[in-house]
Amino acid sequence: MSMPRRAYALDRIFTPGLAQVAYQVADEAAGVAAVIDPRRDVDAYLEWAERHGVQIGAILETHVHADFVSGAKELAAATGAPVYASRMGHRAFAHTPLDDGDEVVVGVVRLRAYFTPGHTPEHLSYLLVDPVQGDRPLALFSGDALFVGDVGRPDLSGEGATRGLAEQLYRTVVERLKTLPDDLVVYPGHTAGSACGKQIGDAPATTIGQEKLVNYAFHATSREGFIEGVLRGMPEPPTYYPVLKRVNKAGAPLLAALPAGEALAPDQVAKRQAAGALVIDARTPEAFGDGHVPGAVFAGLGPNFVAWLGWLAPYDRDLILVLDRDEAVAEARTELRRIGLDRVAGYLVDGMDAQHAAAREVVTLPQISARELAERLRMTEGADGARRPQRRRGPAVTSWRAPPARRRHRAGADARPRRRAGGGDLRQVPLQRRQQPAAGARGAGTLINIRGGWRRGSCGLPAMGSSGAHPALWRPDTGGS
Repeated sequence: MSMPRRAYALDRIFTPGLAQVAYQVADEAAGVAAVIDPRRDVDAYLEWAERHGVQIGAILETHVHADFVSGAKELAAATGAPVYASRMGHRAFAHTPLDDGDEVVVGVVRLRAYFTPGHTPEHLSYLLVDPVQGDRPLALFSGDALFVGDVGRPDLSGEGATRGLAEQLYRTVVERLKTLPDDLVVYPGHTAGSACGKQIGDAPATTIGQEKLVNYAFHATSREGFIEGVLRGMPEPPTYYPVLKRVNKAGAPLLAALPAGEALAPDQVAKRQAAGALVIDARTPEAFGDGHVPGAVFAGLGPNFVAWLGWLAPYDRDLILVLDRDEAVAEARTELRRIGLDRVAGYLVDGMDAQHAAAREVVTLPQISARELAERLRMTEGADGARRPQRRRGPAVTSWRAPPARRRHRAGADARPRRRAGGGDLRQVPLQRRQQPAAGARGAGTLINIRGGWRRGSCGLPAMGSSGAHPALWRPDTGGS
């Protein structure tokens, strides 16, 4: 007897930095596809559809996102496909409201709405049903309700709503998720690196049975125990989350309507700064240390670019970019727009070469190697000026890794860097000041960049966190606060 054919094709598109996953489900025989939780820049979904010879006929959202700008409205404008979303989300743009049990038809395939509140009150997951293989669901697109090893945090809708959402999340786990088949494949909306949970695993998928075995949220024996366990050690959410909640309810402006930003000469950058614009230096830490525009904030273009700027960049000011090469402006602009930072006024054309050529002021940051740092930490200067080995435990060095909410947290771990005890010669640079070259001018002392970053155990330096290298700053004590 022949096996029934698989009626659908399934794929994922991962967005680094946000650790966000969108899914494409297609009935290739019917030439139609659905996209679940698209990001704002939608070319990747359109290209996928073209490669597979299908048209995007449905766009589904699991909830009102807080960590990235939804691309549902953008993709609908590009394809004409309808947007499907929870009736309880109260979105202000055109969409088809869904209730629990409603189905979206994608050729032969069905995507069945499955109410899973708790992370947000309106949250829907989607069960994949292929009638060719029977009515039993084959997969769950869980959005931010269920992750690998974690569940969606219930504290992003304001302090007053946290308790009620945590209770909803408990019922979702006990009454909705636990009752699904153990072999049901789960495709989550985020992997490790997202701040939408506190200990999200990095596997691309899991099963209900696996989560019953390893997910702490499935092991609670009471409602109160569940709530306490979910909220314990929850990292502080990024400051931009409430902004994007509002943006995604209203529907973000279409990208074509946004200004591209101008190529600016150094004097134009200075005038824009004087009018309130913020300069973002997106080069390497070493390049920033060698020389940067006065008042610039550092956030290197790379995996943590949007994570840092979600904490630091204001939504009510123009932004000006300084880059290693002018061609990188499109990438930086796309990254910023993914978190709704749309006010990119322009970029310093020819970068710091232009700043030097125009004889404009340049601020530098002292830089030393990890080996030099190790030597300085081992030695101290006495009253007679002689350098001797330190008798006390070495002081703190600030590790310039991902911002607190993007790091994976153990239960009970503090969300912010801590000052290490002992060694009064140095003090840890506060989180906000690590990005501020003007910190010394405000009495914070001299920041020193560790060239090449901090590598665990390198040059005899003490271990800090996980293995691998990451940028670091050191600040000698100069009497600043």
